[in-house]
Amino acid sequence: MPAYVHINLRIIDPAKQAALAPRFQTALQEAGGRILYFGRVAQVLEGDNMPLPMAGVLEFPTLAQALAFYESEAYAPIKAERREAQQATMFVVETA
Repeated sequence: MPAYVHINLRIIDPAKQAALAPRFQTALQEAGGRILYFGRVAQVLEGDNMPLPMAGVLEFPTLAQALAFYESEAYAPIKAERREAQQATMFVVETA
């Protein structure tokens, strides 16, 4: 069953974000994932909490693959750099 990683973020260092993006995309593809969306939040539909201005949705064939990517040695240095480049909230869901 597919799994989807949802990211809500604000870029705090555009230069670092731009430098890590190609490495992130390569590592993601090698782990079997793909970007379905990455861009601005269009509109808040419900809720009192304002989201960060950008959002992303990543798709993986399985929850196990999504979690393996997040914890992988290949992603570890990118994850550390990503935390310097952006403020983010991230979670994963699995479809039934």
